[in-house]
Amino acid sequence: MKSHQNEFSTRDVLALIAAPMAVAAVCAALVHGAAHAGALPPPRPALDADCAILTHQIDAARGQSAEIVLIGDSSCLMDVSARQLSGALKTSVLNLGTLSYLDLAAYGALLREHQRRHTPKLVVLLMHPEGLRRLNSEAYQLAVFENYLHGRDHSSTDTPAAAFNAWSGTDLVNGRLLARLIPIPLRGDYGVYYGFTSDLEKFMSAKSGSVVDPGHESFKGSAEYRLAPTLQKASQAFRAAIPQIKLAVGITPVPAGFARSGFAEQRESMLRQWMEWLNTTNGLATIPATLPNDQFARVTHLKPEAVPNFTAALAEALRGLIP
Repeated sequence: MKSHQNEFSTRDVLALIAAPMAVAAVCAALVHGAAHAGALPPPRPALDADCAILTHQIDAARGQSAEIVLIGDSSCLMDVSARQLSGALKTSVLNLGTLSYLDLAAYGALLREHQRRHTPKLVVLLMHPEGLRRLNSEAYQLAVFENYLHGRDHSSTDTPAAAFNAWSGTDLVNGRLLARLIPIPLRGDYGVYYGFTSDLEKFMSAKSGSVVDPGHESFKGSAEYRLAPTLQKASQAFRAAIPQIKLAVGITPVPAGFARSGFAEQRESMLRQWMEWLNTTNGLATIPATLPNDQFARVTHLKPEAVPNFTAALAEALRGLIP
């Protein structure tokens, strides 16, 4: 049983939405015009943990000099204390480790950005075996990285919602104003440990670029490690980015109970092949291939309390390479 019924014509609907759409269009035009005219701050889209880490490391590459630069995936970022390593080796250390979502091409681009202003004496490339089998970068993280590196706004038109955010100026407001003016709360364990994006960046600045993994995750994935077929060309391009700088390379450890039998020998073989592709003789073969399970927050990251021991082992491996 119907109590009443309303009928609207297309003209009625258009009349209802025309005014709000006109206001939205004017606001979008003003935001885009202000960005184009330079009236808004430059893009800095540190809106979540991944973006905060990437933007911080690009800024650090531009603004901070060091005798030793660490670079690599998230195991480099989270398994090594740059401050402790600096004290052990009596020289300045900067950790430019980023995320496992990026590949060697992105790491090479970050080093080139660093070298435009600074000249390190030694670059230490560290990656987890899981990262060595990755074929290429993840699209989202790579887009954030490249856009910020080149001073572009990060936006997308891949989906209707993304296209609306781009055309309406929402991405411009978020990346140029919101991310600068309002601390963005982090999710999950990172939110409990660090708090906000600004707190995470302050922590990284205080620790010379290093981060700790505050979470805990059961071991998952495959322990069938190998060098990706794309790694040879990527390694050669990475080396071409730093042809005159001494390069040391190492593979970070995995949980002993997760690794397959004979992994230590396999890692040694992988390291030798990778060194050949990188055209370096400085392989960090003495850092441990595996560590006890209870030292890991997840397969790829050590717990914060395990970082000092691994950093000490890395310092010993690097001691003979210090210029």
